[in-house]
Amino acid sequence: MTLSPARTAQEAIQRRLDDLVDSGVELGAQVAAYVGDELVVHAWAGVADPATGRPVDGNTLFPVFSVSKGILTTAVHRLVERDVLRYDTGIAELWPEFGTRGKEAVTVAHVLEHSAGIPYFPTGLTPDDLADYDRVVSLVADLEPAWDPGTMTGYHSLTFGYLVAEVVRRATGRTVDEVVRTEVAEPLGIEDQLFIVPPTEQAHRLADIDATDFVALQAQLPSGNAFQKVVGGIRVDSIVPRRVAPAGRSWAMDAFLPFGATMTARAGAALYGALASGGGRLLSPERVALATRIRRRDTDQIIGAPALKSLGYLHADPVSGGIESAFGFGGLGGAEAYADPERRLGFAFTHNRLTPPTAEESAPGLAALLRENLGVA
Repeated sequence: MTLSPARTAQEAIQRRLDDLVDSGVELGAQVAAYVGDELVVHAWAGVADPATGRPVDGNTLFPVFSVSKGILTTAVHRLVERDVLRYDTGIAELWPEFGTRGKEAVTVAHVLEHSAGIPYFPTGLTPDDLADYDRVVSLVADLEPAWDPGTMTGYHSLTFGYLVAEVVRRATGRTVDEVVRTEVAEPLGIEDQLFIVPPTEQAHRLADIDATDFVALQAQLPSGNAFQKVVGGIRVDSIVPRRVAPAGRSWAMDAFLPFGATMTARAGAALYGALASGGGRLLSPERVALATRIRRRDTDQIIGAPALKSLGYLHADPVSGGIESAFGFGGLGGAEAYADPERRLGFAFTHNRLTPPTAEESAPGLAALLRENLGVA
């Protein structure tokens, strides 16, 4: 009997995940893929908690860091479509304290395309300082742009989340995690799978992150390095959500950190599957087309290489096979989620061993294997 492409892909992805865990490349991981609104692959392997041996399952929640940017972006597009925001809205119109030091002309579109000119995070903050959201956004509002807004683009690693969060709060009167829940998660039926701030009552589902290799890499970087500047010198492992507050930190998983998200791979694939199919229950096809039109092809001032950006999404990522029409966002340490409109495909990969660059055999390799076995390579 001939297996369906979805069944073939499911079995191939499961074997590859098992091999990645058995070889020690991965600790625990999930992969999910939607074609339109159909879940065609949902696989997982490994352990969520090495101390107890608790296994990963389909409902394990993984911190995914900058994968959050595509999630926040989608919420912004929902608000624009409902006339709550405009792309040309000046940030200072909503947030007067922001309109200083040459930032008066920054718009929502500048933030989404990472051209606002404030990629560098305030320095000297501790993880406990980050738990004081009002203090952090006050510091962000006082930053001086590194370039004239709109003239160049550069990856806004941590500042992006605070800019979007405060704009959303000022425009709606609600926190961005509430808006993501009502505008993105609930319409897709993934409200128990996708969080900006993971609730403490979901601690039993949270995977423990192994950041050993990534922290070692970060320690080798000089203080003036672009990565160190965009994260304000904060050590990556010190801001990871944990089930129990680690030594020296007062919070575990409930600090309001809008530069990250916690989710399952199924949630990421559901989001991008909807967008890949023209917006699904989230956006109109016309809105998706406008939001995902590539606006920047110039050199990213932080990455040091050209990067293709639309209104809040990155394009032609290796995980999509370099396809320009494909869009999404990867996260620090290797998590990925993207949409491929040509194939109506949404893909997501979550894991708990942060890889210094994204390991070729992990997200990119798994996505390529998926496309091959679905017959859409």
